[in-house]
Amino acid sequence: MLFKKRFLLKVTILCVATILASCSSDVSRRGSSSSGVNTSIDLQKFGAKYKDRSYTTNLFSTMSVDNYSGVVNQGDFLTQLSNVRTYSTAISSTYAENYSKVMQWVISGADVTQLENYGIRPQVMAGEDGYQNVLLTGYYSPVIHARRLPQGQYQHPIYALPSQKRFTRAQIYQGALVGQGLELAYSDSMLDNFLLGVQGSGYVDFGDGNLNYFAYAGQNGYKYQAIGRLLVEDGEIAKEKMSIQAIRDWAKLNPSRLQSLLERNPSYVFFKNDPAGKVKGSAGVPLVPLASVASDRNIVPSGSILLVEIPQIDDQGNWTGKHKLHLMIALDVGGAVKGNHFDLYQGVGDKAGHVSGLLKHYGRVWILR
Repeated sequence: MLFKKRFLLKVTILCVATILASCSSDVSRRGSSSSGVNTSIDLQKFGAKYKDRSYTTNLFSTMSVDNYSGVVNQGDFLTQLSNVRTYSTAISSTYAENYSKVMQWVISGADVTQLENYGIRPQVMAGEDGYQNVLLTGYYSPVIHARRLPQGQYQHPIYALPSQKRFTRAQIYQGALVGQGLELAYSDSMLDNFLLGVQGSGYVDFGDGNLNYFAYAGQNGYKYQAIGRLLVEDGEIAKEKMSIQAIRDWAKLNPSRLQSLLERNPSYVFFKNDPAGKVKGSAGVPLVPLASVASDRNIVPSGSILLVEIPQIDDQGNWTGKHKLHLMIALDVGGAVKGNHFDLYQGVGDKAGHVSGLLKHYGRVWILR
């Protein structure tokens, strides 16, 4: 499946970044002065740094990498690079020289002080504030617990693409598709089905020990409305507390109100069962967790190699004070990924989803040219 390309068809949904809509972006703007400099002390709690950095208006600046902690995912990066070469001749041809240089550097130890010796020119991104603080969020592939037929708590249908798809979410919930044989599965959670649509694809566990990949099949054509933003606007959840987990907690406390909340987002996503499917980005390349990102292709084209300072967070989403260097490739896009913002693919399942729901932090990003 082309993971986020679908969203350019205006599913317009991107993990937490879009579920929360203005929430993460508002955090990034808080405290901005008229000069564009972000002076908010709060951002420093999310990994942003200002000490010993110069303000710039240039989108990219040639700058050596001054984080010497070492690249932590060399093996995963080489696997991701191999996937690119296997699945995308176009990208491999475009970046052939660059890939060769970077691969030799990685095989030789990935010492950031040796980049120049391999003909690699790192360019740091300016960040949202001009101080190289780039917004980093996360997305993942969920696992939905379901059955093939309705039984017990498994009563919430996941639908295949209908021939007539122009129904709102509310109409679908009210039975507009019943009787057409479109039910692929019945899950135990209306909210989990909603979040599956937000991700655009995911895995379904029918209880037999195997995971079935449900790929994106289409969307009903209605504009997406972010339920996280709606909950903040309604005063149900404080903006600074907004996360996937906060939405889940609200749903548990307000089960009778969940459906009416979801219906305020008329957009609805349909799926197809692809048992042997792999999670792919818009470039058509299988994604390796924490070695691939969604980017704004107008700024960072698909295939670009990035060195990303990923902020380390605890189970509550608090920045631990550390960043780790990851080599990553831009292989996906998303409706909410614009400018100095990257969405990092976290992997499959609940742990990846938990991190994705909390990650709205800052780090530097170098493009290796």
